[in-house]
Amino acid sequence: MLFNSSLLGQVEVDENTIITFEAGLPAFENCTRFKLFHEADSNNPSVFWMQSLDNPDVLFSVTDPQKLGIRYEIELNQDEVAALALSRQEDAAILLTIYRELPDDEANPALSQLRANVRNPLIINLATQKALQKTGLACDIVFHNR
Repeated sequence: MLFNSSLLGQVEVDENTIITFEAGLPAFENCTRFKLFHEADSNNPSVFWMQSLDNPDVLFSVTDPQKLGIRYEIELNQDEVAALALSRQEDAAILLTIYRELPDDEANPALSQLRANVRNPLIINLATQKALQKTGLACDIVFHNR
């Protein structure tokens, strides 16, 4: 399928690589189909963007939590496991949304800080490409002496 990405222009999207959020995402319920993209010339990208195939203006920067030194242990209830069609734990991948918080001085957005949404990770079944957002997690932060 041909898709017009706002960052890459017209690209071919393999139907088997479309990530489906059956219930959409909070505030974007009408966006259920997404595609992960990254810079074509990057061999080892650390930040991807996830763009809606339903509304090309909806896109999110996402990254692997391990790139930020974060490890997740998430319990899924039976409904979440069913929604993901998850049969093997190792098929689940977690991504975090990255965003830029606007500084008080909006005239200079380059000074804004990057933040990661750690309490609402995206969980994707890599085998079926079904996904959901686990919202409102309570987080414990563990520090290690190295």
